[in-house]
Amino acid sequence: MNRSEKLWKRLNEKKLIAFFSPKSAELCVTAFGALDPLGVTLEIGLRTPHAIEGIRAVKAAHPGALLLAGTVMTAAQAESAIDAGAAGVVSADYIPAVVETCVRRKVLCIPGGISDAGKQLVQKAELLGVDLETLREKYPCQWVYKLFPAMAGAPAFLEGAAALKTVYKGLTIVYTGGVTRGNVTEIVKRDRDAIVCASALTKRIDEPAGMQAEARAWLDLIHGSKHEPAECRALPPGRGSSLPAADVVTFGEIMMRLSPAQGQRFGQTNLLDATFGGAEANVAAALAHLGWTARFVTALPEHDLGQAAVNALRALGVDTSCVVREGDRVGVYFLEQGASQRPSRVIYDRAGSAVSRLAPGRIDWERVFAGARWFHWSGITPALSDSAAAVTDEAVRAASAAGCTVSVDLNYRSKLWSKAKARSVMTPLMEFVDVAIGNEQDGADVFGIEAGASDAGAGKLDMSGYEHAARTLQERFRLKMAAITLRESVSASDNNWSACVFDGKEFTVSRKYAIHVVDRVGGGDAFSAGLIHGVLSGMDVAGALEFAAAASCLKQTIAGDFNRVTRSEVEALARGDGTGRIKR
Repeated sequence: MNRSEKLWKRLNEKKLIAFFSPKSAELCVTAFGALDPLGVTLEIGLRTPHAIEGIRAVKAAHPGALLLAGTVMTAAQAESAIDAGAAGVVSADYIPAVVETCVRRKVLCIPGGISDAGKQLVQKAELLGVDLETLREKYPCQWVYKLFPAMAGAPAFLEGAAALKTVYKGLTIVYTGGVTRGNVTEIVKRDRDAIVCASALTKRIDEPAGMQAEARAWLDLIHGSKHEPAECRALPPGRGSSLPAADVVTFGEIMMRLSPAQGQRFGQTNLLDATFGGAEANVAAALAHLGWTARFVTALPEHDLGQAAVNALRALGVDTSCVVREGDRVGVYFLEQGASQRPSRVIYDRAGSAVSRLAPGRIDWERVFAGARWFHWSGITPALSDSAAAVTDEAVRAASAAGCTVSVDLNYRSKLWSKAKARSVMTPLMEFVDVAIGNEQDGADVFGIEAGASDAGAGKLDMSGYEHAARTLQERFRLKMAAITLRESVSASDNNWSACVFDGKEFTVSRKYAIHVVDRVGGGDAFSAGLIHGVLSGMDVAGALEFAAAASCLKQTIAGDFNRVTRSEVEALARGDGTGRIKR
């Protein structure tokens, strides 16, 4: 099997190509190193003078690398790319001289366009001295065409691709041009053999871990649309096949969020915007965005709304392989955003949701946690129902047994349970917790630990009281650290935001941020994710606290539950770059 045949085999297995227009040869090596372990093929576009050197650099660092050379427009470019080590050549149009060069050199050739599929197949057959049927059967890696720009005329172009496959039986089509995570599932649903190519996969070249997370999200969408992921419900304890290890596992409820437009009230709107969110889901999404492998465990119905929730997480790179598909309801919450002196309002409609009815024994926790480093949950989950509390108990015990660091966001919700019930359920669960997170009111409501004379609503903070609360929480439950977020509400639109932590040795307070709030929902979850990121990255306590505070500050400038910021953006703010000036 030659290089092109090996590449063809990989393309048909993983079905994903990452297009890269390099600014240096070294960046080609970086992109390949991040994407190749996932089976994603790197296409280095000859749009810059660094491309050929980039192919050589990758081959020097990884002699067995299988690369595509893209945007090849002349026979001379094709020769240069093949000599440099490309195993395949992609062109933006049907260029007979390029086809001739590739066939002569016995290299995979993928011409592009919207109307020349037949012409390039006929030319390939003539060059090889065979008919079309023999070309298809004997030279399958040449029985291919690139639809470009694939999504410019969707759905007409997609229908045209289906017509091509009817005329040229078994033709493999590479879809590129306007392909995004938002439309890739439409492509693979229409064409089960589709290979897709996108430049979005290499946008985060300065963050290889983030680039990997992006690639995982695409792979999940491509392959998840053809078959459901392995579900934990079908795997009784101890009987499941192994899963790829996740860095972080979270367990809880994801809900549909319905909101009027900013500035509108429930009673005046005729339109509600639908998104998804939930404490532990928000943490998983934020960590995936920061480049970690994050697995979210929950229960969701098999109907379209349940699938929409799964897809929302997959689109951000969250591992949903252990989502149990059962039940009838997705929990819903309605959010009316406040402004100035008018506070936000939330109405919950979550009773009877699938995860609230999840029974103990339904999840193979040993399999879920195999190889994981961290488990995060919140006080909301055991508050949903007695059965949800029992499953949470299973989870924390299994996580601790697996050697995971266990964190909890106390997150007391008076609409779900009483303070007495919260204390009776949460206290034994805290035996397995290493890191506790909350605001000053959570500690008081759940464990009776007061934060002195603080009045967050009035913007008055008693730091000695916060130190007492964090120290008491840490000592009572023998924690590695106890963190408290500090919100000073100037108004619904303007808050001061900071945080503090006690690690058993030292009480540390972060810098304070004055935030003009866009959406405060998920701010605490972004803090939790930032703290987890900091600890897993090896930061000291002060560094992890500053990263968490900066991450949660940025979240509150973004609409929706999920924190969609990069590691570099958070680090820049933590270093003091908070001017908001345009980045060019």
